[in-house]
Amino acid sequence: MYRQHFPEAPGMHNMQDQHPTGTTRTTFRRQPTFGERVKNGLVAFLAGLALLATASYLLFWNEGRAVKTSKSLHEGINLVRNFQSFEVAFKENNGKLIYVHGPLRADKAVHDAEYDITVNAIKLKRHVEMYQWVEIESKREFEEDGQTRVETSYSYTQKWSSELTSSSSFHNPNGHHNPQSFPVTSKEDIAANPRVGNFHLSVGLTEKISDFQKFFPKSAPANKEVILHDGDFYHGINPLRPQIGDLKVTFSYAGLTDDSEKADTVSVIARQMGTNLLSYQTTIDGYDIELLYMGEHTPQEIFDKQLAHNTLVTWAFRFGGWLMMFIGFGCLTNIVTTLVDWIPILRDIIVLGVNMMNVCLSISLSLTIISISWIMYRPMIGMTILMIGISPFVWSRRRVNQSRYRSV
Repeated sequence: MYRQHFPEAPGMHNMQDQHPTGTTRTTFRRQPTFGERVKNGLVAFLAGLALLATASYLLFWNEGRAVKTSKSLHEGINLVRNFQSFEVAFKENNGKLIYVHGPLRADKAVHDAEYDITVNAIKLKRHVEMYQWVEIESKREFEEDGQTRVETSYSYTQKWSSELTSSSSFHNPNGHHNPQSFPVTSKEDIAANPRVGNFHLSVGLTEKISDFQKFFPKSAPANKEVILHDGDFYHGINPLRPQIGDLKVTFSYAGLTDDSEKADTVSVIARQMGTNLLSYQTTIDGYDIELLYMGEHTPQEIFDKQLAHNTLVTWAFRFGGWLMMFIGFGCLTNIVTTLVDWIPILRDIIVLGVNMMNVCLSISLSLTIISISWIMYRPMIGMTILMIGISPFVWSRRRVNQSRYRSV
């Protein structure tokens, strides 16, 4: 039965060479002179200064953002009103920060007319992929007679991709042509008038409904020549042996409404205006509260999740700022390693020492900038971090003074 429906599917009877073909291009690049390396080192020095300035601003901004976000969330914890009913909006709560949980609702089911898909949900997403040629580039470099031989290999394989790959930019486009456009495009439909109970959700709250689940159609649409395979609509001859230009269309949904067999429940903290739920502006300028979580959560659980997320984001920015600092110091000291590049043993020792110094400098400067920001909000914590940040400089200064004293 399998072979009757898919006679060209891979198997022992029709195994073919499926290794991707490719080409190799060889070029030569002369070694830069000592003067050119010094010039490049000076350019790297300027780039390093720019990186240090950017990293300093990022670290300073991040600490202020973290403190203000934390303060606005704690303000919300103290102000939120636990609203038990999701059916009636009381006027005395207008303009107040309220908590409400209940089933999702919408005026009607969300619908994709092109494939005749209807789901009782807030969102319906169509994801389209095309089978295309993809170019893989790899390089190898060899030192030969004072110059560098560069071997660039180009191989070609076929894969599913939701992004259009232009074959005109391939090194060898012959035999690797891709279609120039998608016959069908991806899109996302949102149901009209999404609500929790009888409270209308704002655009910002609706965007937070994003727990997409794959939708499995029961049959292919009558108006299209497609094959239903493993829950996907397949545009082509054989889904087990795709050809260039074939399409695979997948549908997914998020936020089942109470018109379905099992409606999703959401927990919302936002500002009530009549029957609308909008963002709540805190006393911290530029920081508002507009929270939605799938499932039933208490107000305290929601704010705890937000505080944990704020901590995670803060440390991510801190790491990013430190990394930029480290790269910046690496650019600044590039000129040092360039000057000794022609002495292999000395070069390796100096490179190791310079890298260790760059690590210490980037950590110390990052802590110093973080502490300056904290001094503005929490002086005691800021001063403590500042002492830790400048301690390597103080220690090294004392070591230099002790050495001078002994030499005298």
